[in-house]
Amino acid sequence: MLTLRRGDPARTGAILPASLDQAFHRCIALASHFGAIRLTRPDNLNLREFVLELDDSFASRLRWTLERVATGTQLTIRRPSGIGRLTNLGRYGSAVDRQLGRGLLLLPHIASLKIVVVGGGTGLYTTLLGLRDRSWSLTAVISGLPRSPAALAPKDQLGALPSDDAGLCLVGLTPTVEENVVLRSLLSHRMETTGWRRAHFGTALLTALEEIGGSRQAALDTAGELVGIHGRVVLALDGSRSDAGTGTGSGAVAALSDADMIVIAPGHLELDLIPVLCCPGVRSAIRDSAALKVVVTKIMTAEDSGEIPRTSHYVGPLSELVGTRFDVALANSRPFSPAQLRAYAAAGAYPIRPDVEETLPYALRVLPEQLTAAGDLARHDPEELGQCLVEMGVEHLLSAGEAQAKGA
Repeated sequence: MLTLRRGDPARTGAILPASLDQAFHRCIALASHFGAIRLTRPDNLNLREFVLELDDSFASRLRWTLERVATGTQLTIRRPSGIGRLTNLGRYGSAVDRQLGRGLLLLPHIASLKIVVVGGGTGLYTTLLGLRDRSWSLTAVISGLPRSPAALAPKDQLGALPSDDAGLCLVGLTPTVEENVVLRSLLSHRMETTGWRRAHFGTALLTALEEIGGSRQAALDTAGELVGIHGRVVLALDGSRSDAGTGTGSGAVAALSDADMIVIAPGHLELDLIPVLCCPGVRSAIRDSAALKVVVTKIMTAEDSGEIPRTSHYVGPLSELVGTRFDVALANSRPFSPAQLRAYAAAGAYPIRPDVEETLPYALRVLPEQLTAAGDLARHDPEELGQCLVEMGVEHLLSAGEAQAKGA
C-alpha cells in the first residue's frame, strides 16, 4: 500500500513497498517514458537520486530522491520553481507543450494507481507488457483453468510464448526484454532427459512449487519472486483446493475490489475472457467496484469466426455478461497496411472498427486511439496501450480525489 504525502505543490512523496535498489530501478524505468534520465551520485548509502529532464528547450527538470526507510523506500519528487511557466505553456501553447504539461501533472500520481487486468492469452500478455514499468501495483487475474485446445499457440514479434496463462503472465511481467526471452524459452522448454522426456519445464516447476507451498496460488507467488516480476498473478479459481467453501477466488475478488482501474484485456470471448469472468465472485466484484472500468477491444476478429468486425459486437456481449456498462471502450483507429489486410483476410480475419454510436449503450465513452504495433502481426503496441491506460487511470484517480475533497 502506498501512502502519498500532500502539501507543497513543488514536492510530492510516497512510501514505496520495495528495497532501495528495487525502487530505484523501477523509478528509472517509470520516469524514462517521460524524458531523459541523468544519474547523480549521492554520498549517503541510504540515498539514490536521478534527474528527469522533461524538455531541453525549457530546461525543465524533476529531481527524484529515494531514501531507505523502515517501511520500504521513501520517494520524493521535487519540481523546480520555474515549472509554473511550463504548466501555462501546456495550457496555451503547442500540442507538444500541452502533452508535456499533462505528463508533468500526472507523473507524481502514477505510483499510487492500483491496476487489475483481467483476461487470458496474447491480449493479456501484451497489456501486462505495456503496464509492467508504469505501475507499482499491477495484478493480473486469470482463471486458473487449462487453456482450451482450440486456442491458437500464442506468439508475438519475438516468437512463440508459453501456452498457459500463468506462464504468459510471468513472461509479460519480467523486468527486461532479455529476461523475457530467456524465461519464455525456459517455461516452454520440453525436457529431453530420460524420465522427463517431453515434459514442459514450466509445468514441472509450478507443480513442484505447488507441492511445497500447498496451493497453485502460493506456487505462482513464489515463481514471481524467483524471477522478480513487476506485479502479481492471481488465480480466480485455484483448482488445487478441494473445498470450494474455503474462499476460492477471494484473492481475485479482493484485488478487484481494491483497484483504481480494472482493465478487461483484449481477447477471444469464449477462450480468453469467459473462463475468468465466470469464476466465483469475479463479475460481481467488477460490477460493484468504484474503479474505472476499461475494456480494450480486439484489433482483429478471430480467424474464420464469422464475428462482425465492429466494437459494439465485442463490447456488448462483455457488458451483458458482467452486468455493467463500462466507463471506457478503448479501440484501435490506426489503419493496417494492404499486405496485412490481404494476409489476414486470407485467413478469414478482419479489422475491428469502432462504431461509436452503437457502442455507447455498453460504454460511457468510446475512445479510438492508434494502438497497433509495427510488423506483420496485428497486435497492440504495448507502449502505446500502456501509456494510454495509465493516463486514463491517473486522471480518474485525480477526479475521484477532487470529488472526495469537495464532498468533505
